[in-house]
Amino acid sequence: MPLTAVSFKRKDELMRLQSFCLLFALCAAFGGFAAERPKQIFAHYMGCYPAGTGPTAHHRSELKLDHNSPAFGQATGGTVYNWDLVPHKTRLSPEASAELDIKRAIRGGIDGFSLDAWAGSAGAKATLDALFRAAEKSGSDFKITICLDPSCLPQHPEDSGDTRPHAYADAIKYLLERHGDSPNLARRNGKPLIFGYHSQGIAKAINTPEDRRKIADAYREVERLVGQPLYFHFCIGAFNWGVPSGKGASVEEAGAWAAEHFPAVGDFFDAYYPTDEILKAGRAVKAKGAEWSQPMWFQYYNRGNQSLYVEDGFNKLRRMWKNARDLDSTLLQFVTWNDYGEDTVLAPGYNTNYAVLAYNRYFIDWWKQGKPPAVDRDRIILSFRRFNEDAQIYPFHAREFAPGVIEVVTLLTAPGRVELPGRGIAYDAPAGMSFRQFPVTPGSVAATVARNGKKVVEVVAPEVITDRPFRPDNTMYAFSSDCDRYWEEDFPGVPPLHYSEYGDADGDELPNWFEMYYFGRFGDFTTMTAADPEADPDGDGFTNLEEYRNQTDPLVAEKPYRAGDEWRRQDIFDAKTCANPERDFNGRAVWRYYYKHGKQGEIRNDGHYERTNSNLPNVPYTGGVLAHLSPSSAPGFRHLHGWIAFTPEGDTLFKPRREAAQILGWRSPVAGTVSVSGEILPDNGGQDGITLKIGTRTQSLFDKVIPPKTGLKFDLRQVRVQKGDEIFFFCDCSPGFDSDRLVIRNLVIKLDNLE
Repeated sequence: MPLTAVSFKRKDELMRLQSFCLLFALCAAFGGFAAERPKQIFAHYMGCYPAGTGPTAHHRSELKLDHNSPAFGQATGGTVYNWDLVPHKTRLSPEASAELDIKRAIRGGIDGFSLDAWAGSAGAKATLDALFRAAEKSGSDFKITICLDPSCLPQHPEDSGDTRPHAYADAIKYLLERHGDSPNLARRNGKPLIFGYHSQGIAKAINTPEDRRKIADAYREVERLVGQPLYFHFCIGAFNWGVPSGKGASVEEAGAWAAEHFPAVGDFFDAYYPTDEILKAGRAVKAKGAEWSQPMWFQYYNRGNQSLYVEDGFNKLRRMWKNARDLDSTLLQFVTWNDYGEDTVLAPGYNTNYAVLAYNRYFIDWWKQGKPPAVDRDRIILSFRRFNEDAQIYPFHAREFAPGVIEVVTLLTAPGRVELPGRGIAYDAPAGMSFRQFPVTPGSVAATVARNGKKVVEVVAPEVITDRPFRPDNTMYAFSSDCDRYWEEDFPGVPPLHYSEYGDADGDELPNWFEMYYFGRFGDFTTMTAADPEADPDGDGFTNLEEYRNQTDPLVAEKPYRAGDEWRRQDIFDAKTCANPERDFNGRAVWRYYYKHGKQGEIRNDGHYERTNSNLPNVPYTGGVLAHLSPSSAPGFRHLHGWIAFTPEGDTLFKPRREAAQILGWRSPVAGTVSVSGEILPDNGGQDGITLKIGTRTQSLFDKVIPPKTGLKFDLRQVRVQKGDEIFFFCDCSPGFDSDRLVIRNLVIKLDNLE
């Protein structure tokens, strides 16, 4: 019945109806009604990485690795490990690539892509167009939009001063002018949906009250330039970067402010904040009536800048989804669909196969349905790290390490008995979803589920866990019992690509990586059987198989150690590799960097230390050019984050903190006797002095408190070592302040005699 036909008995009834209509209009404008807020999840799409085509296909086919390269990316094993999963040596057309990515995303429960504007420049725009064509051709309801990336948007000549509205508006205009009428354009509350990444980047502004107004005004100007209302998703990531102490708002306050100006607020990547801080921000956003977009990711490893954020198994993914459910998030942006260079890949990849996408689908369904989804068939998902902390990496250099686990996820229609063949592990798993985690130990990884003594599902991972890794890798390998099924759906009749670096395709005990890297072409699977295990190409008396077992170069003759050899710290400085461990003149890993946390004055010098996991070529605040840093925080401690660095003069600088000793280690590659010498320089800025202890796990060689402004030389003779013994240089703060440092010049270990 039309409202004009309603007969009102009392004036207050009309007023109540008018108030309700006004409230409805306001809620519709700001997205306040649940009916206007369907739960949607988009995957952040890198336009520079479409599957099987463009730069992705080029770099995968032209892959070259060199452990002797002066470039850090090369020397540590390359920057991309988890390539896009397509048949070997396959190159897709842009249209076929877009169709494959959308098909896989829909299978994984993803509602749309938010393409990074413009990672890949003109190529990213072409990828966006191809995605729209593929979505329209499929007739699906798959949605597409862009995510405004301040680091990738080009400068605009009309943007001057402190804001960039024209650059942002131009990106949106490209989207709307080409695809504004497309049924696959992402809209929310009838408006084009535009995602943000570090959204404060539209202005030269930080999180202060004055600058926040500048940011809000800039987005209003973008909307004016575009000429129509927009549904902005505002990302509060990096909002507090560069804010002077005491002047910036908390993350919670930033979220509350953003919720007053934008209909959806979230964070792209929350690793920089404690978990409770990002939850506070979410609650503040919800309290203001805006949509909260929970950060959504499972791992991150940018090898180029050594940013590493990983957790055991799928712990991070499960926690992100719990946060999304607890805060009733209604709009999500998964990070990412296809950033292969940063290992945040939800799309199928060499190392993660279809496993992450399938497991994530379970949580999407749970989030949308409000309860765990029913399991329609028995499934197993495996994830693991390829090696543990005790494994020595060769021939590539290592700069960081994160521990991991073997995780077994089961999705079962009924309870079953789980076994891990060859590992002596068996347990009972309930119906539905459950998981168990186990230590990383070498060998194959497989799992079975049985009921009443009959096997109902099994999975064998193509990859194995090794005790001889060739390059550092701190991200997961994952495989599931459904992987081959999904491959057949994508590539009917094509044998599945079971990528394995540490497997042995020809059963000759030489792993695939060894044969490809030294004797074929790394990444070319046709060369995985290129080496003869009994051959000795460098003529040093060791076969290829022995070289692999000894972790030596099969193409370069092993150099013998001789009395008189010297391990000089200056040589490490001159090489400027900044690895952990560092190699000597024979390519053996000898210098190592450690730390140990504890109460000041009570940190034990016992030879049991943690390896530094941040080793960087240029850290200005350390006063050095190469630095090995201990963590900046740990539960129960306040005064951490020390370092061992090289000064510009090539000296070794130790900077312990009150609760973090810094330790340099030298691991002997031979058995014999050595001399240890060096000169401690006076520290003119010190107040309390540094405790320096030199010794092995079983013998003390030097133990002194070095007062400020004091220098001395040490020359320790006839130190007996066995191969593998380690001499430690243990530096700790004396009681008092932790402003002191210790600098050693001309630190040399000399081989006096060989046994």
